[in-house]
This record gives sequence, C-alpha cells and structure tokens, in this order.
Amino acid sequence: MQRNILKAFIILTFDDMKKIKYTFAIFTIFTCIVFFFDGVGDFLLYARYKIMQPSMKSKFIEHLPDSVDKAFYSNSFDDTNKFIYQNVPFLGRTITSGNYGIYEIDGYSHRVFKKMESNDFDKEKSLLILGSSQSFGYYNDVSDTISEEIKRILPGYTIDNYSMPGTNLDDNLMDWYRVANVENKKYNLVVIINGNFSHYKECLGIDYNFFETLIDKYRLPAIVSIGNIIKIKALQNKAIQNENIFCELPEYQDVAAKRVLDRWNRLINFGKEQGSDVLIFIPPTVWSGKANVENLQPLLNEKYKKIYSSINNAIYSKVNNEVIVNLTNAFDDGAQYFLDVSSHFTPEGSALLAKDIVKHIEKIEHKVSD
Repeated sequence: MQRNILKAFIILTFDDMKKIKYTFAIFTIFTCIVFFFDGVGDFLLYARYKIMQPSMKSKFIEHLPDSVDKAFYSNSFDDTNKFIYQNVPFLGRTITSGNYGIYEIDGYSHRVFKKMESNDFDKEKSLLILGSSQSFGYYNDVSDTISEEIKRILPGYTIDNYSMPGTNLDDNLMDWYRVANVENKKYNLVVIINGNFSHYKECLGIDYNFFETLIDKYRLPAIVSIGNIIKIKALQNKAIQNENIFCELPEYQDVAAKRVLDRWNRLINFGKEQGSDVLIFIPPTVWSGKANVENLQPLLNEKYKKIYSSINNAIYSKVNNEVIVNLTNAFDDGAQYFLDVSSHFTPEGSALLAKDIVKHIEKIEHKVSD
C-alpha cells in the first residue's frame, strides 16, 4: 500500500515537473518574442526619427533668408535639437542645465549670456529681460541676441536675460517671482518681450505633453510607444480642428485678447510691488505687420494668418497703457528678418528690435531724470 502511494506521488511529481518545465519554456519563448518585436519596434522608431531629422533640417535650411550664414544655422539647428527638457513645478517645461553647442544653460534653466565682470558690480542700473524663444536667441549665437545688442548700446546697465523657449506671460511672471524670492534679485527696470505666444500655441493645438510623448517613444518600450502613437494620431486631428473653430470665433478672440491684457497687467502690478519700472513689448511675428516673409511663404497657412491677425488686432485695441509697446511693425522695411515660421529672428532682426527697445528705455530714463 505504501509502495503504491509512493509510486503515485513520484508519478504526480514527475507530471507536475513536466508541466512546470513546459510552462517555463512557453514563458521563455513568449518573452523572447516580445523582446524581439520590441527591439525591432525600437529600431524602426529610431530609424523613422533619423529619417525625419534630415528632412526637418533641410526644410529649415532651405527657407532661411539669403542674408544669413546657412552653414552656421545648420550647426545651430543640431545644437537646438540636443536640448533635454524637464518639468519644473509652476514653471512647466524648461531646459536641463548643461552645454548644448552654442547654448550654455545654468541651474535655473536660463541661458548664460555673459560671465559677470568686475565692473558690472559698479553699475548703478540693472535690467531684467523676460520673454520666450525670440529673446532667448533661438538658433543664434549669444553675441547675436537682443540682450547683447542692448548691452552694447546701454553699457551702463547690468543685464540679466532670463527668457526661456516656449514660455507665455504667466510663465514669465512665475520666473520673475522665482528670481525675486529665491535668488533675491531686484531690478530698476524689467523688460518683457512677449504676448502673442499663448494664443498661437492654443490655436495651433501645441501641447508640450505631446512633444514629451514623442520624446518618450525613444525611452519607453516600443510596444508601449507604438500604442501611444496610434492613440495620439487618432485624437490629435480632431482636437486641433475643434480648437481652430473656437479661434475663428470673434467672441473667443475677444476673450483671448482680454486674457493677454490681464497677464500684462499682472506683470505690471508685480513690478510695482518690486519697485521696478516695467516695459512690455509686443514683438513682430510672421503673422503680423507687413514683414517680408517671402522665404517662408510656402510654409505659411493663410487661414492661421487670418485668425492670428484678428486676435492681435483685438489685443491692440485694448491696450491703453504707455508701458505696453506694439512693435509688431518693426520689421516692415522690406528686409527678411525671420529664420522660420516660429518667428525666430535673424541677427539683424534682433539688432533692429533691440534699438527700438532702447529708445523706449531712454524715454523712461528721461522721465526719471526730469
């Protein structure tokens, strides 16, 4: 009896072992298949990215103004695409500190424009510049940015340029708040070069979470990434279509204008709290004024131009404050000052805008002296 029980136990154990062995084998084969397809997927995603990059770059180079050094901008395009982003509480998407070719980014995600010199400490007047990628100097060498041109014209100022790509007016206010309360810096004058980016971003359906997802597809397993890409493509077109419908409505355009004006007023009020004079400049864009955008014409969407022009006109109609200066016509002399459809400036464009800004800074100085 005991022998039969033992024999049955041995047989049962042997059968269980076979099941475990087969289960393990099946699991191993399945895992290998998953890793194989994931590896192939990663390779295809990476190959697609590498194939797209030259196309994007060649389109950028092809539509540059003839007046610029295209070899330089070929390299700066590569440097700009090296940026690594991080999400900072209350500030959103910022560039991680480090060196990116022509760009050096400090620990506060600001571009390093010039090392502090000994005579800077002796200057009585200080100036803070806030803005988006235009005043950040996107694609340009430090020496060709708006802030460096202002330094050359106004050597009596210590100037900090804390502009960041992709920031709207709310972001500028939060960054200024951080500068004032974390870095304990105060300025005689604060210049904001921003105003149009918010509604451009919203009407175009630009979502930085979408961009982060695009970046993550090279970090996440391909199986997850491919699923996310399919979901995004299914939803994105519908979302953009709905947003454009709202942007075409006069009542929405009026709301957009009021919101921009409200954000400007918050910056002005914070300046009063800080004891700082404030000047806000509405910069030129490819959609505003009569600027020469012939080099970019094949890339421009006339429907968007109509929408943005209507919103801009609504904004300008509400401005009744002398510290808010409309410079959207600054590039109407017939030369080409835009590098791309995102309205980034050529060095000549930055220099021209800097000179206009300095004129208004000097007016403030004369008022103070009087």
